[in-house]
Amino acid sequence: MIEQPLSASPLQIERHEFLEIAVKASEQENPHDVLSLTFHRQWAQADKEPRRWRMELTIRFGGEKEGKESTYTGLLKVAGYFAVVEQYPEDKMAELIQITGASILYGACREMLANLTARGPRGMVSLPSVSFVPPPAASKSQKPAPKKALLKNPRATKR
Repeated sequence: MIEQPLSASPLQIERHEFLEIAVKASEQENPHDVLSLTFHRQWAQADKEPRRWRMELTIRFGGEKEGKESTYTGLLKVAGYFAVVEQYPEDKMAELIQITGASILYGACREMLANLTARGPRGMVSLPSVSFVPPPAASKSQKPAPKKALLKNPRATKR
């Protein structure tokens, strides 16, 4: 076994909160276990603090496949508030939030869904592993620019 020290991520989560949660168990006798997934994410820098970001991630899961419902259908919408360390290059911050920020929030959604379904009639469900890294064929010109002012929240952590 090789032990290695851990280092802090250049993206630090300040907090996250769930904005919407909906989970419905299938009423079919033998629903299938495979969840179809779609996601939407949007992110923005703070107006006056360009190293602070907010991201919203919405995950829709379930649906029908070959006439059978998934065990559960629903959606999870979470907002995360992040800070990027000073040493991190400014021109790479948007990509960091798009990939690492989304991954952090997806992990929170995985935990929430597992907790909610653990006592459900169809048993516990865990979201599968995914990657928010764009496919190699996606060009950098296709990445949308971050929006400003999405970070207007009176409860946001001040630094």
